[in-house]
Amino acid sequence: MATLYELTNDRKALYDLIGDLTDPETGETRNLTVEEMEALVALDNDTGDAVDNKINNICKVYKTINAQAEVAEAERVAFRDEMSRLSRAATARGNEAQRVKNLIGYFFDRLGKTKHRTSLFNVYTQATRKTAKPDMFYDADKIPVEYLKRELSPSAIDNAIKEGRLYEKTDPLTRGMLFYVDELGFEQILAGVSYLGGETLVIR
Repeated sequence: MATLYELTNDRKALYDLIGDLTDPETGETRNLTVEEMEALVALDNDTGDAVDNKINNICKVYKTINAQAEVAEAERVAFRDEMSRLSRAATARGNEAQRVKNLIGYFFDRLGKTKHRTSLFNVYTQATRKTAKPDMFYDADKIPVEYLKRELSPSAIDNAIKEGRLYEKTDPLTRGMLFYVDELGFEQILAGVSYLGGETLVIR
């Protein structure tokens, strides 16, 4: 570990002790005990230059460790800024890629195609998994609490469908609707929830 000052025996002892106070895993540092502080100060009958030297030694260790702390903080800030830059770059590139993908989807729509194979790529539309989402009539007060968290819980609805507690109908007029049987045995619509799948473009 680099230091700002040459380490004499006294300063090395202090430097090593301070280092031992810090947990390398958590970065937490305990305070010096009274005994440790008295041993490090150990004025005895020191006066004049001896006192100056002891204070200088302690100050130099402080300056060295504080400089290392400032370097570590600068590295942390630089890493944070770099992570932020990379995050923005990843988002931008992802959006750009999606725009190009949308162009292929538009091309398919104009040609009335759902799949096409070239010498390089196999491109086709693929149905995505259905998932429950709030619709324009969504009202949390009208939805059984088991299907709610602080917002609509698609996973709870998916589980209920697998278990048969929620179900769809084959009537085209009920497309996107889910139904359940209440405690009195009456069929109810799961109001405010649409259950529809979509399509995604696959490029391989």
